[in-house]
Amino acid sequence: MLKISKLTDYGLLAAVYLAKRQGEVVAAREIAEFYSLPAPMIAKVLKVLQHEGNLISSHRGVGGGYSFDGDTEQVTLGDLIAVFEGPWDLVECETTDPEGHAVCGIRSQCPSRTFMFGINRAIKGAFDQISLGDLMRGVDPGVWAVTGSKIATASRQAEGMQ
Repeated sequence: MLKISKLTDYGLLAAVYLAKRQGEVVAAREIAEFYSLPAPMIAKVLKVLQHEGNLISSHRGVGGGYSFDGDTEQVTLGDLIAVFEGPWDLVECETTDPEGHAVCGIRSQCPSRTFMFGINRAIKGAFDQISLGDLMRGVDPGVWAVTGSKIATASRQAEGMQ
């Protein structure tokens, strides 16, 4: 089932922390201590955010660390997940090789492909509607209503319980 890795989870935490301190240079150790996480793992996710995602800047020397200087509304949860997980799809029929060809050999005959395509797009679309700004504010942008009535109903019921 769809599950993000621990590396991605920690990367999201680090990105949110830096976004909340936008423009400030923050040491990896500070982020690790704040979340009570291993410093080497936070250092690793920060390097991924810098090198793979080009989302943060590194600063060397005394007082060095990392900073987020971008627009928190332009970076999405989908962007952040892709930095750590790479391209992903729920089912193989939606996955393509580097040349853009479908990986699945029975794609054209698959009876569930149409449904899985829609589910795959809905989930990815929901991730792409949640900005880093939403994550740092803890705001639900209301994307669940676009993914289907059962999910929208469950979301409304959960909101009523709070």
